[in-house]
Parts: sequence; structure tokens; C-alpha cells
Amino acid sequence: MSRMRRYLVMGSTACLAMLSGCTSSPQGEQLTNAGRTMQGVGDARRLSKAEWNAYRADEGYLHSIAKPDTRVRLNFADPAQYRFALARLKLAGKTPENSPYLFQALEQRQKDHLSQGLAAGSFASEDPRGLATSAERKEMHLIEAANAGETTPEPNDGAGVARSTFPGGSYYTYADANYTDASGNPLGELKYIEEYEGGKDLPIATTGNLALTTQGRYRVSSYKVEDSVEGFKDSYIFSEFGAPAGVTSTRPVFSQLLVYAPVDTVLNDNLISVCLNRTWTQDCDYDLTGTPQAVKLPLKGQMSLTSAHLFDAARITQFKADTNMGTPTYDVGHLKLILTNAGGGCDVTDGNLIEARMNQFWRGATLSADKKTFSWDLTGANSAFFDDGCRQVQNEVKLSLRIVLPVVASVGGQTYQSSVTLASPDPRFPRPDYTFKKITVTNSCLAAGTEIELAEGQVAPVESVKAGDRVRNPHKPSLTVMDTAVGTESVPMVRIRNAAGNSLLMTEMHPIQVMARGMVQARHLKTGDLVMTKAGPSKLVEVSRESYAGKVYNVKVGSDAEKLALGADQTVVYANGFVVGDGQIQAKYESIAMTQQNPNVLATLPARWHRDYVMSAKRK
Repeated sequence: MSRMRRYLVMGSTACLAMLSGCTSSPQGEQLTNAGRTMQGVGDARRLSKAEWNAYRADEGYLHSIAKPDTRVRLNFADPAQYRFALARLKLAGKTPENSPYLFQALEQRQKDHLSQGLAAGSFASEDPRGLATSAERKEMHLIEAANAGETTPEPNDGAGVARSTFPGGSYYTYADANYTDASGNPLGELKYIEEYEGGKDLPIATTGNLALTTQGRYRVSSYKVEDSVEGFKDSYIFSEFGAPAGVTSTRPVFSQLLVYAPVDTVLNDNLISVCLNRTWTQDCDYDLTGTPQAVKLPLKGQMSLTSAHLFDAARITQFKADTNMGTPTYDVGHLKLILTNAGGGCDVTDGNLIEARMNQFWRGATLSADKKTFSWDLTGANSAFFDDGCRQVQNEVKLSLRIVLPVVASVGGQTYQSSVTLASPDPRFPRPDYTFKKITVTNSCLAAGTEIELAEGQVAPVESVKAGDRVRNPHKPSLTVMDTAVGTESVPMVRIRNAAGNSLLMTEMHPIQVMARGMVQARHLKTGDLVMTKAGPSKLVEVSRESYAGKVYNVKVGSDAEKLALGADQTVVYANGFVVGDGQIQAKYESIAMTQQNPNVLATLPARWHRDYVMSAKRK
């Protein structure tokens, strides 16, 4: 059971304390303990005045050698970078006493960097430029949103969101988000999250009160430490936006975004269905069966300026030229696909190139003649192309598009740069500029020739069943077929045979009803299982794998009215006499399989993290 402890939360007086670097002790924090996930608020009063001044100086130094929107790994052989990391963690309440292994790992990383001879002023990134050059599914740490509230009517209302994801999850992740002006003066609270045996999808949101500074340039930053199968690493990233340093410029105001793709085009069921190897006849918004080596999604939309500004045509032309030539760029936005169930994500790339860049997006960007409307069009052959590492069955994937928008004032010509963020729904992301509908990617089917029992008692091969047909159901006389799917399967399928001699060939994720276990995906069946059939429970005498080159099919059954009279997991059909689930049950158990976690964190967490986890759960 999750527990919640509430303490005094820092308000505007705390922001003033952060600005002054006061030396008083922290009066408390807000800490949410949700089992393996803890969230909280930073407090500058955890640092002495000398530590606060050193932190601010080290932060300024770090930003003088790093580039905006470029994720780097800190060099702990550089005293300023190491000191910055320790201070950032101390702001969040992390100490050697309550997080012993975390600080042991940080100390070991410093020793490793010293032994490597890393020079001050450099980073410890795998890539000397600090850029992510691969489009394959990988670990990500990004600034997902960074703005001064240009799409909201409230003044001085800045927002920032950082996000972290790791393929397959991590043993431990700490990540934070901080909103300041460009000189580092705090404009809001440092927010942080730490997760044990998770790390597949962690957003951290923060806000900024712009009235706390006289500057017109702002910054959202994020620091992360993570332990995984790849070892213990850290990373840092920041975004800057607003007016150039030392320049006074009015904030532009953007209209509401108009998005034409991706959208729910078929059933208007508030779900964007992406079909991989199978296509649902009635509900397949985007069919990827013709692109088996990648994920391609269309994006199209526009927005306008409603204030006395114009989009900066010269700067946008430079974006196009830089991304087309592969010139390292630091402020052109991002387009990412994140696998929330499997962890990790992919950047948009160009064709089969291995270098991830935003050329695809900027190639499809245009301005209206009056330079008041900005449009993007990644449709048809120019659809957003993500590496095949992200072509995986997922109950939900997150699409994140951050568009950097340079503008100039109509009068005076002062420049200003901000961004808007279009993202998949996430209650932990409080204020995206546009929210896509949920995007799901699914697969599950029966082999061609599988006999489905119809309402009248006859049987028909699954490939001949169509929407509107009625099929027999053990819980109700009959159910209506609402949708059908057809496609191929690239991995060996599961063959089962029972004591009565009945046989069925299905994809590994197809659900089948097992006595005492409920609905079970075919890949988890074993010889001796008692499965439900039309004749009653029957023991499996064979469970094997076999390659299959033919077509595979699936159905969804039960109208809304019919399902009202059914219980859980009862939209089933008879397939070769076996009771099997339909596409709706399949989606449910795919989601469960992807998100299921052992409630006993210590049972799966490496022993080196046990004390840190126990201490975090007891923090006061």
C-alpha cells in the first residue's frame, strides 16, 4: 500500500531564500512515497551559504561549456562538475547517510574519471560532441517542455518538463527539473523523482514565476543519475529560451495549435490505433504493414501568432540548412517516440540513416506569406520515420514533439525564441500545448483455417468471418463481430493439442482460457494445463512452437449493449473448439504483461541498492 507524508511545502519565501543563499536549516519538504517511486521538492536551505554560492558558480561554469538541448555526461574529474552534481542531489535531500550506495557509486565514478585523465572543461560523454547520433531504441533524457507560457493567457507563467526513459527499465533512477532565469536565479521549486526497479518512463514537471526576475531569458534544466545493466551513469541537459541576454523583448502569444495528424480517424474511440503486422478492418488509424522495418507516423498541423510578432524566416531557413547538412545544432527541437511499457525510445531520423536529426521535420515546415502562421507537414512519403527498434507491441507509446519557434517583434525587430510541445496524454505532464489521443500498437491472431463457431452452430474459417457476423459465446447465445484483423507473424507461433485431439495454432500473445489461471497468453501455456473447450475442461498434451508463413486473423466481438450483460474476460469465441479471447481481451493482457511489477521491490532490486531503498522509504 502506498503511503504519503506531507510537510511544509516551499512557497515564494523559499524562492527568495534560494535567491539569497540563506543558511537556515530546511523546514521540511513534500515527499510522496509510492512504493518504488518517490517524489519531492528541493530546498536551498539544505546548503550552507558557501555551498550555495559554489553551486551557483559551478552551474554558471557548466553552462559556459555545455550547449543548450545537448545531453552530456558530467566529468567528475573536473572539481566544478563533481561539486555541482553533489550539490544538486543535496538540494533534493540526498545525502551519504540516507543514500549510501548512491554516493559510493558517485565516488567510484570520480575515481574512474580521474584514472582516465579527463581534463577540466570536457565531458564524459560517449560521443565527444555530446550528441545522440543513433536513431535506434535507446536511453533518453530530454527537456520535453520549456516555455514562458506563450500559449496561456496568464502572465509570468513558465513551465518545464524533463523526461527519462531506459530500455527494459533500470535498477535506480534519480531525475530532477529546475526552472531559473539564464543567470541561475531560481524562479520556482526544484522538483525531483527517484524510482527503484522502474525507469521506463519518468516525467518531472516544474513551473516558473517570471515575475521573480528582471531578465527576459529563462532556463529549464535537468540532472539525472541512473544505474542499469549498462552500469552507473549520469547526464545533464538544459534548454534556454526567451529574449537574448541583455535584450528587452515582449513575449509573443501563440494561437491554439491545429493538428491534422496523427488523429483518431476511424471509429472516433479516442484511441489512435497503429497496426504493425496486422490490420484491423474497422479500427486501424495507421497501417504499418507495408513498412515492416520501421515505425512511420504522419504529423501535420499549424499555429499562428496573435501578438505583434512575426516568425523569424531567416532563422527558420538556417534551421533547414543546418539539419539538411547534418551540421550540429542545439536549438531545433525534437521528435521522439517513447515506449512506455518496454522503456527506451527512438528519435526521428531520415530514411535508413543512422544519425538522428530533425531534418524530416524542418523539411516539411513552411511559413505563410505574412509570416504569421507556421505549418508542418510530415505526411505521405515524408511521414516521421523511427528506427525499427521501436517497432514493438505496446499498450501505449508516447509521441513527443517539441517545436522551437524563433520570432521577431513587428516593431523594433527584437528577437525571441520559445517552443511548443505536442505530447501523448500523461497526467504527470500538467500543461502540454497540445495533447494527442492515446496511441496503441497491438498484435495477436489465429492461423488461417482456424474454425470459428457461428451463432447458428456452423463453423467458418476465421478468414471468412466479417464485421456484422454473429458468433457463439459460452456466456450468451451469440455476440456480434465488431471488427476483424488480418496480417502476418514473423516469430514462431504456438501450437497446442488437447487430449481429445483438437489442435490450434496461434500467435504467442493470443489469450486462451485456462482453468485456475484465467486468461493466459499462449506463450505461457504448458503441457498439462487444463484449458476450457466447448466440451468442458481438457488437458493439453502438446505445447510447441512452429514457424508459419501464412496469414493470421483476429476478431473483436460484442456490441456495447451486448457487453453490458457480460462479465470480465467474456468476449470470447470458440476456435477449433477452444475458448479463446478476442482482440479486446488480448489488449488487456498485453497491457498487464507489459506493466506488471513484483510488489516486493527488494526481491528483484540488486542487493547494493537495498539500504538506499529502505532509507528512501523511511525518509522524514
